[in-house]
Amino acid sequence: MTLNQIIGRYAVLLAAALLIFVLEPAMARSPEIPWDLSAVSLLLLLGSVRAVWENHRFFRVVALLGGLFWISEAAETVLGGALPVVTDACALAFIGATICGILYDVFSRRTVSADAVFGAAAVYLLIGLWFARAYMIIAHYEPEAFSASDALMRYVTEEGYRATGALHYFSLITLTTVGYGDITPVDPIARNLAAVEAVIAQLFIAAVVARLVAVHTANLPTLNDKD
Repeated sequence: MTLNQIIGRYAVLLAAALLIFVLEPAMARSPEIPWDLSAVSLLLLLGSVRAVWENHRFFRVVALLGGLFWISEAAETVLGGALPVVTDACALAFIGATICGILYDVFSRRTVSADAVFGAAAVYLLIGLWFARAYMIIAHYEPEAFSASDALMRYVTEEGYRATGALHYFSLITLTTVGYGDITPVDPIARNLAAVEAVIAQLFIAAVVARLVAVHTANLPTLNDKD
């Protein structure tokens, strides 16, 4: 059994997306390790390119947009956050293209495997990352677009939304429709975008589960086959 068969096409991407959600706040707040966040973003880029490797159309688009995203994020690290909107815009395009490429593959498959499940899980987290970047753009132009609890607001006021990872957290909580209420959208655009994210999350789960179950059922042996 080869390494590719063991980890599949989507395991690296899924791990990178998880790392961004888990490690991004700690990395962004630690000036002594400024390149670690770019390293995780590079892992996300490599995982995305690997995910769409077999589809040349998506591969070219994802590779180009992913390269622009990583370069802009690395430049932002060097320049001290001088290009946040450019980085976020590149991230939106890159993540959006990756999501389309993976969904095309998952919904085109005729069999269900662990790799397909990893791909669906990766898309779920990528949706959260996409909306987090969109929230960052909103917060950049309207700093009071989000309201946070007193404890969280102290960190946000001192370090900003980007450094605390608060909007990554908010996006993931919205995606899972948990809604703790410690950070809420106030600006109309932010509120509507959060509502759209919650709806997309529910539709995505319903559509992907239905597709995977349908494909798996279609491949089960029938009574006639057994006879």
